[in-house]
Amino acid sequence: MKKIITIPHPTLRKTAKVVTHYDKKLKNFVTELEETLAKKRNPRGVGLAAPQVDKLWRIFCINIAGIETFINPRVIKQSKRITFGPDEEDPILEACLSIPDLYGPVPRFSWVEIECQVIDGDKLSEKKLRLEDFKARVFQHELDHLDGVLFTDYSLKYDLPVYKKSKGDKYEEIDNALLELF
Repeated sequence: MKKIITIPHPTLRKTAKVVTHYDKKLKNFVTELEETLAKKRNPRGVGLAAPQVDKLWRIFCINIAGIETFINPRVIKQSKRITFGPDEEDPILEACLSIPDLYGPVPRFSWVEIECQVIDGDKLSEKKLRLEDFKARVFQHELDHLDGVLFTDYSLKYDLPVYKKSKGDKYEEIDNALLELF
């Protein structure tokens, strides 16, 4: 299992490098990244990017209906509609394994069409997909990690609230000025 780094670790703010070839080292890394996400509890994670385990490769995995790994992912088309989730009155609060106990609404495209590479036996294969709703949201969150962007950056940019989870599963809004320390 890989150690998940947390803010203010400098790797979280760097741009990850394109994966240029497939080898045993890459395959082993992907296996460890997938295992780390699959075994993560308290909190459980739905996504994990290579920079979150201190590796600057353009790789992440998501775990919604089973683990999927995306190598060199990119959005090629997206919806015009930007949303905070299916219910505008009750936005989805995003969280991050690298920013423990903080939650906040984030504007995201409701769907994205993507290109990426996936491990296919002993090589990388090209893949195109259309992702919608929650899966699209998780994909965009993890893609941001590859560019050194954290969900709290949206809170600062758009003056959105951020909440800290306290005992008893209650949420208290925090001062966004604290986010500038990240």
